[in-house]
Amino acid sequence: MNRTPLTYTFLTAILFVCFVGFSSCRQNTSHRQPTHTTQQDLRQKNTIQSQEQSVSQSNSSIPRRIELPEVRNERWFIQHQHYALEYDTAQRHSIWVAYVLHADYLQKNVSRTNAWAFDPIIPRKYQSVTSPSQTFPGYDRGHLLSSGDRVFSIEANRETFYFSNMTPQVASFNRHKWANLESQVRKWAENADTLYVVTGGAINPGVEIIGRLEERNNKTIPKYYFKALVKRTGNEFDGIAFWLENKRYESNRITHAYSITIRELEQLTGINFFPNLKYAIPGNPKLEEQVETTRDISRWQL
Repeated sequence: MNRTPLTYTFLTAILFVCFVGFSSCRQNTSHRQPTHTTQQDLRQKNTIQSQEQSVSQSNSSIPRRIELPEVRNERWFIQHQHYALEYDTAQRHSIWVAYVLHADYLQKNVSRTNAWAFDPIIPRKYQSVTSPSQTFPGYDRGHLLSSGDRVFSIEANRETFYFSNMTPQVASFNRHKWANLESQVRKWAENADTLYVVTGGAINPGVEIIGRLEERNNKTIPKYYFKALVKRTGNEFDGIAFWLENKRYESNRITHAYSITIRELEQLTGINFFPNLKYAIPGNPKLEEQVETTRDISRWQL
């Protein structure tokens, strides 16, 4: 049979259309994502999203989340999956650790992991230990973000054992006074929509410290520890702060005697806590001032 040029053109066009259609089908199939998601996956995803939400956009690389203090050195602002911190490389100690607490975080699904580990973001030369099995001679390896605040998943609890979240604490202080404050913080979170927490050991210039751990890269031993809290219930915000000495106490109760305003804590530590509160409620730019200068003990049942 004689094939005319028109016949060849027609056959070529058919082959081209089939090839394009087959390629398109392959591409769509190769990029299709699995549709199965467990309830655990959804819960963890929602929990993480609630922490990562920003109340405003910023030109800075630091998100404007309510729990974050003002960052002094963006190079050492570290965002882990379940909390954030700013690190002081010279003192081998975090300046602060910031996180949120709410119903998702308070679900107890796992036990304490004791998964002591290097912080994977901080170079080894700036860490306080050369092996995760090392302790702080004469002191406990105290948590800044409590292990008990991240027991909804194994991954979240493991993060609390990074050495950037560890601090040298007097044993009785860590196991009793500080632990009682951590427990009280969780109780407050149970009765709030969200509790925003910033915690740390005071290592700012001019503040008194106990000393340095020479055996651990001269890691600073803070003399004082703090927590700054903002409780949100609906559109109501309440603030309070705590300032405790790293020592043995006769009584381990947490009372209002250890509480101060957030503004007073800013003066003690040099940290600007909760600068993004001013964006939390549109039309109320004075919210930060109101929350940080007020300490209503009745709102905290102390």
